[in-house]
Amino acid sequence: MGAAVIRCGFLFAVALGAAVASANPEEHYAARCAACHDAPADSKTPALAALKRMNSMRVRHALTRGNMRPHVEGLGRGQISALVDHLVGDQAALIPATAYCTQEITVVPKIARWGYDERNTRWQRDTAIDVGNVHALRLKWAFAVPNVSQMRSQPAVTDDTVFLPTMAGDLYALARDSGCIKWRYSADRPLRTAVSLGRIGGRGVLFVGDQGTAIHAVDANTGALVWKRDVAVFEASMATGAPVQHGDRLFVPVSAFDVALAMRPTYECCKSHGAVRALDAATGDILWTAHMTEDAEPTYKNSVGVQMWGPSGAAVWTTPAIDEKRGVLYVGTGENTSSPATEMSDAIVAIALEDGEIRWHFQGTANDAFNMACGRRAGPNCPKENGPDFDFGASVIIAQDSEGKDLLLAGQKSGDVYALDPDDNGALRWQRRIGPGSALGGVHWGITADETQVYVPIADPPFLGARGSPGVWAFRIDDGADVWGHAANRGCTPSGFGRGTSPWPDCPFHFAFSAAASIAGNVVLAGALDGRVFAFDRRDGGILWQFATNRSFETVNAIGGHGGAIDNPGVVAVDDLVFVTSGYGMFGQMPGNVLLVFELAPGTQPADSARGALPATSG
Repeated sequence: MGAAVIRCGFLFAVALGAAVASANPEEHYAARCAACHDAPADSKTPALAALKRMNSMRVRHALTRGNMRPHVEGLGRGQISALVDHLVGDQAALIPATAYCTQEITVVPKIARWGYDERNTRWQRDTAIDVGNVHALRLKWAFAVPNVSQMRSQPAVTDDTVFLPTMAGDLYALARDSGCIKWRYSADRPLRTAVSLGRIGGRGVLFVGDQGTAIHAVDANTGALVWKRDVAVFEASMATGAPVQHGDRLFVPVSAFDVALAMRPTYECCKSHGAVRALDAATGDILWTAHMTEDAEPTYKNSVGVQMWGPSGAAVWTTPAIDEKRGVLYVGTGENTSSPATEMSDAIVAIALEDGEIRWHFQGTANDAFNMACGRRAGPNCPKENGPDFDFGASVIIAQDSEGKDLLLAGQKSGDVYALDPDDNGALRWQRRIGPGSALGGVHWGITADETQVYVPIADPPFLGARGSPGVWAFRIDDGADVWGHAANRGCTPSGFGRGTSPWPDCPFHFAFSAAASIAGNVVLAGALDGRVFAFDRRDGGILWQFATNRSFETVNAIGGHGGAIDNPGVVAVDDLVFVTSGYGMFGQMPGNVLLVFELAPGTQPADSARGALPATSG
């Protein structure tokens, strides 16, 4: 991964001067982009064909504010616009007027959030779905987002409405029963985080972060903007974890992207770090900021004479868990992005709700400093520690053991799952490691828990071979003991690495479980990178239902729809419905642009015999 990125970074630097004066976007692409995107040598670099399917807003943001910004240095605004037009091609898809609701529809305010509850259990208890009827799920309707290749945001679902943020920068309010569009709010950047539905006064308000660092508060009934606040701590700050409302405050995690900017040898790496900010929910005013490291200071000069800075990093990717009983919230942090490594990286952190004071932290992996200049041939900006890049990307869960004592459950990209004691400054109660983990492996986006067990998706990629442990695993909350395991398997032979000649190969290369898992009643729901969504019996791991989303769909909004890899947002279940976002055109995975809504067939009755001859365990 790192070596290819470094090679591309150097080639960009060498070519920088050659094409500055040109007005031809094809020449700019050839000089600045082709070396990496014509024939990607790593899973993180999209091919030109993949770029063509991206939304122009997303590509423009990457070039002007994101991690591709160093590669357009010297270009004017018009030249960048021409390059964007060349990269994304013809994107004329429009949603027809017939896709909008014709009848007057109201929105029923109902709290909805990433973790379903403040404890982030991702357990939907109030549902008609159970082990006896989940086999009867069938597709109800599909909605396609035009001109995107990634579905990166989890929707929020109420009694009558589905709120869907998109990488095209639109937030849709869709009628839950039919998928018609009630209203559409358009931001000026791609919307990146999950959307949270809260309240200001008596009205429902949606909170969502864009791919920059702006939090948008939008009226749930009308789609009108209530307020918008930039929560950046540094120029390289970004938003990934969802904002969470508690009382009259909104708690916002802040991440950073100079982990990618560091691949440019002349970049002074690195000054930004992660944070959590508390906002006044009614106004967006910033009340306090908790910093994950101290401010960076000059440290040493790299091998090409550029000043390095540190400490940095410890980005907060996760959605906070709210512990009202103890007056704190919990988040996880990522690695440091420059030397020196700190004790707050790869850590679980407890932060006071009132004033942002850091009460305690637990570090999962020490001495982890990494950025995208690292790899087999580390570039000038690779920290002295050189990895292993073992973030906490999955949100903390507040669970209880069999005696009613609270435990904090946390999963890490190292493949570890931890149980911590919130009443003893995060003291370790037990730890389990499932496989070796990697920068793209281990626990990626989220775990889920019920009264007795925690369910853990593992994203170990195929290039780890027999050392990897991709699948879904269940452990006892009391002591981490094994309950069951589903070892993921491809079941076919792929034509090669990545997607091959087709965006949607018959046998996808990637097949692990990276997306956040969830629970509906007695059923564990998990989506895989090969596009399949599974329902497991939470008692023993038996497969109760599965559906392959890697195909085209007729959509209620008359836009071409195709499913792909299921990553990040996971599956949402409400009442007798299951909501799946499909498509994640990153890291060589399959692109897609659909929201799929499944329902229990009318008249379905629970029946334990529905499992038929399925084995009690799988894998």
